[in-house]
Amino acid sequence: MNYHYAFYYLIPAVFILLIVFPVFIEVRVSYNPIFNRGVVALFIFKKKIFYYFISFHGTYIELKNEKETKTQELEFESEKFEVMEEFGKQVAYKLKLKKFYIFYNIGVDDAFSGAMLCGLINQIFTFLFLFLKSKKPTASFCVYDTVSYNKEVFELAGVTQISISLFDIAYSFLYSVIITKE
Repeated sequence: MNYHYAFYYLIPAVFILLIVFPVFIEVRVSYNPIFNRGVVALFIFKKKIFYYFISFHGTYIELKNEKETKTQELEFESEKFEVMEEFGKQVAYKLKLKKFYIFYNIGVDDAFSGAMLCGLINQIFTFLFLFLKSKKPTASFCVYDTVSYNKEVFELAGVTQISISLFDIAYSFLYSVIITKE
């Protein structure tokens, strides 16, 4: 019997499994509007894919790599931004949300006002999480807050863990490029 032909069936089987089974993705975002500076990072299977510093300037977003040696400007009205926007819409329907954590630090230089503002923000996030929990009942949601009583600060960060298959990503990207070219 020839068993070496079985290895030829193993290659397409592994390829099909990679396409069909979900990939675990973690997105980390933080932003400080006082300094107009933030960070966006993408991890797949706990391995860093990219890490960018971001800042918003009127009609474009400025992206700098981790070592700040390369800068890109992404205009809101550009074709590249339209493709990314459509790709985000397409992928959003196919995502399986695992966890969504929000971290924030707020201070308005007054203890009472800071505590009241944090309570209001917690209520807003609670309503948002209740809505999301009704759509994604198995996902984990959490808010971590910090109040700075004696200084003015506003920092916001989030960690999202999602899963999606490679086939869904490729299909959504291809569909987005075709739709925006019309």
